Amino acid sequence: MITLKPGGLAWLLRHELRMTLRTKKTGPWAWAILIVGILFMHGIGALSVFGFSKLRLAPENLHLIFGGMGLLSVAIMLAASLQMTVNAIYTRGDLDLLLSSPIRPGTIVPVRLLAVGLAVMLSSLAMAACFMNPGAVMVSARWLVGYVTLPALCLLAVTVSFLLVLGLVKLVGARRARTAAQVLGGVIGISAALAAQIPNMNNSADKATQAQNFQAMAALGEHPAMAPVQWLGAALTGEPLPFLVLLLVSLGGFTVVTMALGPAFVRSVNAAAGTDSSPRRQQADQRPFAMRLRGITGTVLWKEWRLILRDPSLLTQVFSILLVAAPVVLPSVGKHISTASGEQMAFGWMGVVPVAGLLAGALVWLAFAGEDAPDLLGTAPVPARRMLRDRLLAAALPAIVPASALCFYVSLSTPWSGLLLWLIMLLSVTTYLAMDMRQSPVLGGRKAFQKRYQGNLIALFGEMLLGFALFGLGWFILKFLAPFWAVPLLLLLNAGALVVLLWPKRNNA
Repeated sequence: MITLKPGGLAWLLRHELRMTLRTKKTGPWAWAILIVGILFMHGIGALSVFGFSKLRLAPENLHLIFGGMGLLSVAIMLAASLQMTVNAIYTRGDLDLLLSSPIRPGTIVPVRLLAVGLAVMLSSLAMAACFMNPGAVMVSARWLVGYVTLPALCLLAVTVSFLLVLGLVKLVGARRARTAAQVLGGVIGISAALAAQIPNMNNSADKATQAQNFQAMAALGEHPAMAPVQWLGAALTGEPLPFLVLLLVSLGGFTVVTMALGPAFVRSVNAAAGTDSSPRRQQADQRPFAMRLRGITGTVLWKEWRLILRDPSLLTQVFSILLVAAPVVLPSVGKHISTASGEQMAFGWMGVVPVAGLLAGALVWLAFAGEDAPDLLGTAPVPARRMLRDRLLAAALPAIVPASALCFYVSLSTPWSGLLLWLIMLLSVTTYLAMDMRQSPVLGGRKAFQKRYQGNLIALFGEMLLGFALFGLGWFILKFLAPFWAVPLLLLLNAGALVVLLWPKRNNA
């Protein structure tokens, strides 16, 4: 075993990585889900690479495509880095302990940001490897250069995220910078996901319109302003000079920025954390009969929703989890489906299925795994089954109500499609509730919501696979089953999912 010098850079980095990448104990079934997910994503990657290899592109067009993909990757990694950087600096709450220890202040920020970069890099490589490995086998070994350029982009994204957090601290103060950075990260991530699907949003147009749009995009690629994008694409494809410049900029920029600005930034954030100049609002309800007026169910609902609404950063994290649905939803935008009932429905409405399920799953995680006072709820003078029902209702309603409104809007023009979409959405919400409520409690309660996927790729792949499965099931039912068969089938599936949701928890809620 290698012995590291206590307080040194390597020793502190090992500790940060152990804190960042620690995983939960999982059974064989969980590893089976992970393996199936990896194989499934490699299959998608192989099909994509096979189609891409059939294109005969000039080098400048190839560089433009890879440069655009690199910019989108940097934007997504920047969104994740902002969230994780805020968590590493603010949520841990141990800066005063580190500053009072014999550790040099100049090593704190570089080590933590390097741990953030490694965590983002691992999650990015887990997805990109599903395309790089088939590309190396089917096209050229040069695809493996991504295992070097992607970590360089991760370091670049982490450096930019630190500069953004630093700028927000100077602009709005250390306290408000946490919420502002999380909101900014969500906006960047959603914008990147939408920008990635711009070419697919015209699939419903005629051939002439598609040809005109393609020519316009090709002309845009020849504009001088796109030269940096082509240069980035050249670096990502392994061209020697751009490749070396990318490595030098990412490594050198990370080292200079963190070493020069890190110590002063840590001291300013720690000083702000030790003061509280704003008076706290009284959160307690002063009305003596508030619980009696609301009833037990109303009180439980208000308690769960109030805990989320009073924390803007937590609210931002809840909605940012919907980005997991982007690979499922966005490719369907602009397409239509001919249903078995003879109706034409916009395929993009199917996005309500994984989005509603993911939102309900995030909220039920907060209500169960993230509960800060489970013993207090267990001793409340309320039947356990009713408490379970009300907490599930608090997690399900914020997803069901807006999704039901969208399904009602769809039913105005396509009645049968709207009804079937509503039943599929209910099945999605119920299955996500059943899966996420069974996650074990975590240290830190609701504050650890951002870490629910950290070091737990099995849960991430499981939720993505469930989203793909429900999306595919909805397409199959709408496309091939007449309402006479589809409605009873969906009612039966919803009843079964509801039994699975309620039955195991009756004895230990």
